[in-house]
Amino acid sequence: MDFVWRAGGRALAGGFILLATLLPASAATLIYRTSFESFEGYSTNFTLSGQNGWQHEGTGGNGVVTDFIPGAGQSAYIGFGAPGATEFNNVWRPVDLAPVPTNLSVVTFSVTMLVVDSTNARRDDFRWSIYNTNGARLFTLDFDNASTGINYALDGAGGFVSTGFQFTRGAVHELAVTLNFPRNRWQASLDGTVLTAPLPITTTNAALNLGDIDAVWAIRTPGSAGNNYLVFDNYQIAGEPRVTVPTLVSATRQSDGFLRLTVQTEQATRNAIEVSTNLTTWSAVTTNSSLDGLFDVLDGAPATLPRRFYRVRLAEP
Repeated sequence: MDFVWRAGGRALAGGFILLATLLPASAATLIYRTSFESFEGYSTNFTLSGQNGWQHEGTGGNGVVTDFIPGAGQSAYIGFGAPGATEFNNVWRPVDLAPVPTNLSVVTFSVTMLVVDSTNARRDDFRWSIYNTNGARLFTLDFDNASTGINYALDGAGGFVSTGFQFTRGAVHELAVTLNFPRNRWQASLDGTVLTAPLPITTTNAALNLGDIDAVWAIRTPGSAGNNYLVFDNYQIAGEPRVTVPTLVSATRQSDGFLRLTVQTEQATRNAIEVSTNLTTWSAVTTNSSLDGLFDVLDGAPATLPRRFYRVRLAEP
């Protein structure tokens, strides 16, 4: 996926002339969104399951509460009320995006979330699990309330893997998960910090489509649930086309002499930005990834150089 921009020709006071088309990032299309408010038809007198198409599997607490997230009004929750024989409780609203259309082939799920700690000295796991329309779990992002660690599990035989990051009990967090279906890659961020390298959506050749995105309460000790719970709001799923040609969004020569390039690359992939003066020998400026494929590159090369060429190279299989 090489695409070359030329910076050169002649030097200006503000830096190089950049011979490239400057384009804005593409806009996403809303697939589903809810903030669980009364004007949307949600009531705090009922479980979340059964309202506005939400479903559940297992037993245990789920519903709608008010003023648990500052300024958010009504929010959904899962947890608190102990389950019966099952040690899982899933709630979801079907999306059934199959096949995934080309104009929505990159899907981003975002949600505001808050893990409220137990008062009975027992702590559980809260998860976001992505399923396809066949009911196969594709991958899971786990928030372990015992350790506050964030982990993930793919759909193969392996168990949970630590991301190396943690969340804060009682704090409001913003989670985003991007699924690049054509590339079979996903990536997640919390409060803008990328949690994982791009990972496979499926490792077992499961159908690459989107059935639903579940909030999950997983009981750590069977028969001994904590009264902890997950509150969530601003539940949104949006789609956009896959970026197939890297784009230079903007280029600015800063006062410190650095050239700042804002680059749009393919979403949820890892890319190397390389530079050359002759289109033969290339050296890396940076290797980076982001959920939306948009990131900044800083190059400290002198503005007096006669020419500079930049290219984007996919840095993964």
